[in-house]
Amino acid sequence: MEKAQFHSLVVLQVKVIYCLLAAAGLSVIAVLDLLEDKKMFAAVAAGFSLLLVLYAGFLLVRRKKRSSPYPEWILVGLLSVFTLFGMNQNSQVVHWIYFVPIYTYFLFPFRAASYISLIYSAVLIVMVLDKFDSYIRMQMLFTYAACYIFSVMYALINERNNQGLIEIVNTDPLTQVYNQHQLDLDLNKEMTRADRQRSQLMLLAIATPRSWHSLKVDDYEQRLSYLGKKLRKSLRNYDACYRLDSDDFVILMPHSGLPEAQQLKQEIHGSMQNSRYAELKSLTLHQEHYRADDDSHSLIRRVMENLYAA
Repeated sequence: MEKAQFHSLVVLQVKVIYCLLAAAGLSVIAVLDLLEDKKMFAAVAAGFSLLLVLYAGFLLVRRKKRSSPYPEWILVGLLSVFTLFGMNQNSQVVHWIYFVPIYTYFLFPFRAASYISLIYSAVLIVMVLDKFDSYIRMQMLFTYAACYIFSVMYALINERNNQGLIEIVNTDPLTQVYNQHQLDLDLNKEMTRADRQRSQLMLLAIATPRSWHSLKVDDYEQRLSYLGKKLRKSLRNYDACYRLDSDDFVILMPHSGLPEAQQLKQEIHGSMQNSRYAELKSLTLHQEHYRADDDSHSLIRRVMENLYAA
């Protein structure tokens, strides 16, 4: 299994486990409400619990991360509407408001969850100040603030850990440059940005010396690591270097045209002149610019074909 697929599987499994735990908690609430003869609230809690179980089962069957999490939006939307409008009908709904920020920050990326939670919190505060007396108001807002702060702290830690994990997953451990999976992701983003901003985008390919392929594994990896280190030192602040599955390298150059690519080629050639390996002094490089009819695969294929045709 590829590292990227493994990372997606871990994220999926964590989401499934959380959905099931939340469903279990809601089931307890449903039972307690039923024992207190609050049948409507018990039915609502049981309904949300069932939706979470069904969604967890859907994730397990589908076994991949959704690019557009519509079920999450529907669940959070229903929960928000139920808590905000339910408070006007019955004060028993109040205990549901503490569940909203925790659930939102777990399911959504940090930025999206922050927007949702801030809008929800603003509406909630207005309704609490308008409906409840000062003593109950202070209790509710203090407890909600504690839940909100806990949710934000959890989300920040989770976001940081996730970014670190993505960095590990999408970085080649030998050369410490990005791998081809990350190139596909970044190239699609940069092509979209180039189209939107009408800016230039260049790719610079570097061929690994063919003579290295006959070396022993340890010697080959040592030379490959050295080449990756030399290339990283030549990059500008906004360039990124990637190791392809073929062991060749590609440098992604946003907002750059032919003059910038030629300058970078000269800098790389210059840095290789004092290399410990003679093969690097005659390193083969080739640049290609992004065209409007390109996709990521056609652009990479063209730059690699022209690299070896040179």
